Amino acid sequence: MLKVLFADDEPLMLEGLRFLVDWEELDFEICGEALDGEDALQLIQSRHPDLVITDVRMPVIDGLELIRRSSELGSGLHPKFIIFSGYADFEYAKRALKYGVSNYLTKPLDERELTEALQTVSEQILQERRSSARREALAALMQADTVARLLMRENTAEELADGLKTLGIDPRSRVCCVLVHGAQADSARMRSRLTGVSGQEALRGIAAYPFNAGSRKHGYLLVSPPAGPVLDPAAVNRWIDDMRPLYDSPVQFTASRQHQGADSLNTAYHEALAAECCRKEEGGGAAACFFQEPEMSRIARLPAELRSSLLAAVTGGNPEDLSARLRDVFNIFAAEVASSAWIDGFLANIKAELLREIAARGGDSAVWAEKWFPPRYTASCLPHLERQTEEELGEAAAWFAAAAEAGGGEDRMMSAVTGYVREHYQEKLKLQDIAKALHVNPAYLGQRFRKHYGSSFNDFLHEFRIEEAKKLLRRTDMGITEIASRVGYSDADVFTAKFKALNGVTPSGYKKS
Repeated sequence: MLKVLFADDEPLMLEGLRFLVDWEELDFEICGEALDGEDALQLIQSRHPDLVITDVRMPVIDGLELIRRSSELGSGLHPKFIIFSGYADFEYAKRALKYGVSNYLTKPLDERELTEALQTVSEQILQERRSSARREALAALMQADTVARLLMRENTAEELADGLKTLGIDPRSRVCCVLVHGAQADSARMRSRLTGVSGQEALRGIAAYPFNAGSRKHGYLLVSPPAGPVLDPAAVNRWIDDMRPLYDSPVQFTASRQHQGADSLNTAYHEALAAECCRKEEGGGAAACFFQEPEMSRIARLPAELRSSLLAAVTGGNPEDLSARLRDVFNIFAAEVASSAWIDGFLANIKAELLREIAARGGDSAVWAEKWFPPRYTASCLPHLERQTEEELGEAAAWFAAAAEAGGGEDRMMSAVTGYVREHYQEKLKLQDIAKALHVNPAYLGQRFRKHYGSSFNDFLHEFRIEEAKKLLRRTDMGITEIASRVGYSDADVFTAKFKALNGVTPSGYKKS
């Protein structure tokens, strides 16, 4: 129901308002009555009515002043107004229009007119609520996407800076990633709960940002300012306990350790993923499971080049090479007696890298994420896990091979490479820099580039820089050394040699011709 407040200095008028119409039938409940504008203003602040029906002329604060002061209150305290007065006050009452009153009625009040005015203002309020709910839902979706992209490193440098600013994350901020495994809570209840939880004394200052993490999995990024609460397991468990009542069906919580600053967001996300495997290994249960410190040291035991070659075998569409690399990986798993948590965490990282590459080539990464997360087996049975992993990554390798074969025309990855060159050719640029920005293996990117353009990346970069230099030679009076520096050459002699090799004349000769 909508809440309505009456304000009039005549007690008989207030009594008449109570019985003039059937308020309940019109979906209103009376939340208060005031004999002057000052009392009415206090009731507006304490009872938050949706509608105020007030006389124009009242002692202490009249109706117009009440409307004006109400408009200056904080967000959520701006009710609609219906004003009434005698005929002699009509010109006076018209001044209230500038404050956005919904209707003006004259005394004595007529039941039909009041009913029509109430129906009109009720529809206005409900329409505004629907519009506000849509705006809030859209804002929540955009924020959730921003958080997910930050955690999964799927943003440009500009998006990264904007996202960190929006979320209030600086290099000293404490962060923790919490994943929820199971059905999502109602979004409106969740937003309300998040506001309430962050207001509790023990958790004051902690901001929680929801995000989606795949099929039947979502999460929250907890951010505490430098002077705020420490995000240790005790604090995070308190926060989780306050969130559990939101969920109608059983869910499981897993969490990362506390980290600091933006650079650790991706690590926190993958720790929360790996902590799911810890929970399975320990038999589950309702308690939240946290990523354990010892697991991090084991990741160094798997050679980095083996991880790179495994990724290259999949993205290169080479199932034979994939089988050999997986055999090497699982031999190390067995020899090192690695824990299930770390093994599943490592494989989750591999798949996350492949999801980014699939998206970069125009694939639907959400479909693959639904296939891969959560895994059908855990690492407690290595033979099962190896067969499952080979089946899953083999299917992905076949997709990459088909995408490469069908990509004869425009290649999105190559477009991204050339776009990166256009933006950064004036800098000291290497293919490894672009591979890192695109989240792909440098060796694979070099092979893909040569296949697409028929030349090496370095040859392409020299040609691009020299073409830019030719434009400057034609259009400006800059000297050779300055032009060389402008297009990315720190050595003018190297620039001159490359220019002559590609054009048959020196830069000076080209300028004179």
